[in-house]
Parts: sequence; structure tokens; C-alpha cells
Amino acid sequence: MIPTDVLITLFIFPLIMCRYRTVRCCTDIKFFRTSPMTYDRFNNRMPHWLSEQFFRPAEIDHYARISRELLVTPTPQMLEFCDGAQEIVSRYNTDKTLWRLFRQKVTERHPDLPAWQQDVCINGHKISSMVELAVYRRLLLEAPATLNLRIQPFIRELDYKGQADFSLFCKGHPTLYIEVAGTVTSQGKSVSKAAENFRPGIEERLFRYVGVAPVEVIHVDEVCHVRVQTERVRHIIARARSV
Repeated sequence: MIPTDVLITLFIFPLIMCRYRTVRCCTDIKFFRTSPMTYDRFNNRMPHWLSEQFFRPAEIDHYARISRELLVTPTPQMLEFCDGAQEIVSRYNTDKTLWRLFRQKVTERHPDLPAWQQDVCINGHKISSMVELAVYRRLLLEAPATLNLRIQPFIRELDYKGQADFSLFCKGHPTLYIEVAGTVTSQGKSVSKAAENFRPGIEERLFRYVGVAPVEVIHVDEVCHVRVQTERVRHIIARARSV
């Protein structure tokens, strides 16, 4: 016959521990199901109070201020050229999921900002570049009614075989074409290694105007600095009226 103490050690105690672990496990599962959670870039579950601390209000407000100045909600690449916005990029653009969460926080705190825009369609013309959209909206804001602003116009001087990003036409003057170099800076540097692949096409696109038609080129770093952007657009408008 097995002694009572041995029986307890071999059979009863393991059953008690198994029951304890089951109850503990169910309690933990219930806690995680009922607690308010959100996902971070690693798909870890974080409580909302931690999320609120991670997304800093000052950086959210800074992004909103830049958006109002540039007339668009800028991409991370555009923020690289905005004053004091590099910290936003390094903190929140480590992957697409985290960036979407940041943009969601911006929208919650500043609901008056435009929603994240992509492939905006204006009069049947699709503008896929946020840099181009910023230039277009600045032109709309600054150009007088005497100027005709066109989107993706065919270039008459090239027998309508090519298109520009925009053009301005003033009666009695030649059409001034506008090209937005969204992946090249005013110093001639590509914004990334991937953007370098588009460099030959951009150069070919600009060379076609030489000796053929008047053109103005505005670069990504100029677009992303509101003062420079405004100065460049006003210069373009002045040239369109005097070319």
C-alpha cells in the first residue's frame, strides 16, 4: 500500500498546481481581452496611456503647423527638408504602421487638417505627388485671375508630344511651363538611392525645353520651406507675366 504522503506528492499536488495554472492563465487572458490596447510597430500590445506618452503633443502640433504652411500633409521625405521636422521622421517613420498611427494621432488632435491625400484628381487630372500638390495649391493662392493655370498641359512647342507638370499663360505672352523636381534638391542631389534611378528621366525631361520653350523648375527642398516656396512661386508668376 502507498503511504499517504507519497500519494499526495505524486498525484494530488500536481493536480492542485495544474488547476492553479489554469485559473492563473484564464485570469491573464481575461485581463488582456478587457484592457484597452493598441498596436505599435512590432505588433506588441500597449495600453492607451503608454501610447499617449509615446506620441508627443508638441511633435503632433509641429506637424500640423507645417501642414498648414505647406498647404498639404507632408510625407516623411518632405519633412526631411522642413525646419525642425527631422525628429518627427526619425521617431515615427521607422515603418509604415507606426507612421499611420502617428498620422491618426495628428488627425484626432487636429481634425481641421486635410486627410492624408494621395492621387488627388482635379478637373480630370490626377496629381500623385504631394510635392506637386503643394506647388499647385500655392499657385492657386498666389496667381492673379489674369493668369491661366493648367495641370499637366501638353507642350505646344514640342508638337504636343510631351507634358509639363503645370503651366501659366498670360494673354499676349508665351506659355510658361513649370516642372516640379520632387526627388532632386536645388543642389542637384537625389533624395535617396531609389530616387537616383529616376535621375536620367528627369534630366531628359528638362533638357527638352532648351531652346524650345520657357520653363521654371522648382525643387523638393524649395517646396518644403514655406518662405522659399512662396518666393519661388511669386517669381514664376512674375516671369509668366513678362516672358
